[in-house]
Amino acid sequence: MVEKIKTSIPVLDDHLAGGLMSKSITTLWATPGIDTSPFVYQIIVERLESGDKCIFLNQSKMSKAIIREIEAFGWDIQRYIDQGKFFFVDAYSGLLNAKSKEKYHVPNPRDANSITETIKKVLDDTKDGHILFVYDSISTLIDHCGERTIDIIPTWKKILNENNSTGVLTFTEWPYEDYVLEKLREYSDAIIELKAIEEKVILREFFVVSKVTWNGKAKKGVTVPFKVAVPGGVMVYIPKILVTGPYNAGKTSFIHSISDRAVSVDRFGTTIALDHGHVEYAGFSVDLFGTPGQERFDPILEKLGEESLGVIVVIDSTDPDSFPRVKEMLAKTRAAGLPYVIVANKADLPGALSPEEIRERMKLPKDVPIIPVTAENLSKVEKDKPAKLKKEEVRKVLMTLFSRIV
Repeated sequence: MVEKIKTSIPVLDDHLAGGLMSKSITTLWATPGIDTSPFVYQIIVERLESGDKCIFLNQSKMSKAIIREIEAFGWDIQRYIDQGKFFFVDAYSGLLNAKSKEKYHVPNPRDANSITETIKKVLDDTKDGHILFVYDSISTLIDHCGERTIDIIPTWKKILNENNSTGVLTFTEWPYEDYVLEKLREYSDAIIELKAIEEKVILREFFVVSKVTWNGKAKKGVTVPFKVAVPGGVMVYIPKILVTGPYNAGKTSFIHSISDRAVSVDRFGTTIALDHGHVEYAGFSVDLFGTPGQERFDPILEKLGEESLGVIVVIDSTDPDSFPRVKEMLAKTRAAGLPYVIVANKADLPGALSPEEIRERMKLPKDVPIIPVTAENLSKVEKDKPAKLKKEEVRKVLMTLFSRIV
């Protein structure tokens, strides 16, 4: 059975069919302007916490700068350095004609053979358990050693395989000749592309696993938006999820129950403007926007629907008379083209319909999830105040929608 190396970025692991394959080479392939470092640092910390050793060959910046950047994310890397579990191979100082302070350094970082000999020596000296080997960066290697140097990677792969090591390479796609790009794609067992796109008036960064050799069922080609939180690291970022539904269905209760922080504008217990919430959960960072259920606010509903990446529709399970309004709101949000989930609120009250009855009455497709939610404690529900819904139920709603978006 092939061992999988977790990255601690759950959606990325999912797209890689469980994680990086042991003894493989994965390339983080970035568009100019996008930093690969947060992905690399997060993978390093995950592997160190899992008991691996990590070797970082740095050719694009000083070791001290890398340590500061890792610590800025809230990760204590120094203890692993002190324990001899994380160390650098300095291929940067030589480029500056400076003397290296690291135990391992490349005598001539402008010579690919010198780099390869150093890699072999370091790995020969570190044979205890699995090793994550990071090379930062292939672009710098090419710039200083020539474009045909790309053909050294199969030799590195052989050395890594012999030493129970898994490789992660970073690469920025500057205007190199086609030969470089074709060979790097060929030599990489997996490729994670980091790009940026302007979509729906939102400039966002995303990753896509464009190659993975170890499982044909991996989600190749699916784009996943991300953001980098400091501290925190890489998180899947969904900038706008619309929470909608008819009057008094419980939209505000849902947003306040799931959010790390939430704001509502209301009058006499009724939302008269937008509810806004933010949640960071299971490697996702999400902004939620809720609108009032009254028809006079439909222009806001239509506008937000155009800019959303997914929709949560909150309904009152005890009020089937409101279902036609729900269908109308779905149409106005244009949710037919967006991933959406039905939240059947008040599922524990007398007269509440089951998900099957709701699906039948609303004529919903079989693949639309309908998830019942209930209050934590009915005796504590106050009039004109948002009820606190059960955490595990509202989290199930989010995870269901996330799986449909990414």
